[in-house]
Amino acid sequence: MYKRVGLSFPEEVLEHVFSFIELDKDRNSVSLVCKSWYEIERWCRKKVFIGNCYAVRPGRVIGRFPKVRSVEIKGKPHFADFNLVPEGWGGYVYPWIEAMSRSYTWLEEIRLKRMVVSDECLDLIAKSFKNFKVLVLSSCDGFSTDGLAAIASTCRNLKELDLRESDVDDVSGHWLSHFPDSYTSLVSLNISCLVSEVSFSALERLVCRSPNLKSLKLNRAVPLEKLATLLLRAPQLEEFGTGVYSAEVRPDVLSALSVALSGCKKLKWLSGFWDALPLTFLHFIRFAVALQL
Repeated sequence: MYKRVGLSFPEEVLEHVFSFIELDKDRNSVSLVCKSWYEIERWCRKKVFIGNCYAVRPGRVIGRFPKVRSVEIKGKPHFADFNLVPEGWGGYVYPWIEAMSRSYTWLEEIRLKRMVVSDECLDLIAKSFKNFKVLVLSSCDGFSTDGLAAIASTCRNLKELDLRESDVDDVSGHWLSHFPDSYTSLVSLNISCLVSEVSFSALERLVCRSPNLKSLKLNRAVPLEKLATLLLRAPQLEEFGTGVYSAEVRPDVLSALSVALSGCKKLKWLSGFWDALPLTFLHFIRFAVALQL
């Protein structure tokens, strides 16, 4: 039976068909059909998900899937978010990064959740993967803005930097200035977890030279009165989030925000600052966004 299928469908055709199979369990099932399909699926697998960083050795994954472009790894169990996991439990990503740096030089995406990520890890990522595009650190810790500066200065093709709910040591607010003036590929930036102030001038320059920027999520340290400036620089935004501001908002600031928001024709999602705005302006924002959905 399989011989007839194999004669009818060359490997290139099967590779193309397999590329449409996205679920891990479906790809695993395909690899069990026969030895030939196992090898084809092995060489064309581009994404790998590791639900437990200790469930398998890095070398085993690399040997099984030699051409991976995207890796997602989870470390500590989910109840670690509630401080129920003792300090020093584990979840260190360095062994993974070190192994991948030797074999996955074409790696484009790394997505980590509840893992310990050091500045050394970030520096190694920046130096090892020449076409690196996506870094998502969800509920991670162990790194500082120095590590982020290494990513900013070296990863010229970076499209997404997401630090959602991570614990970052804010050594310097000027790490955004490490993005070179020639860098224009940013699509999504989430720095909402940061506590200290970032350089607004560096942020503004970054937004101005990112024509494909669609999602921007900031922390509350970015002054409310400067949000309109960013919105005017990026009318193509689809998502915009800020911190919640408790201070009284001046009428001129509200007016500037309303003008800036009216120019964001593609905006679909807002969060943060509107929770502290007067009710009338809150209604205006919701109405304006609803018209654009």
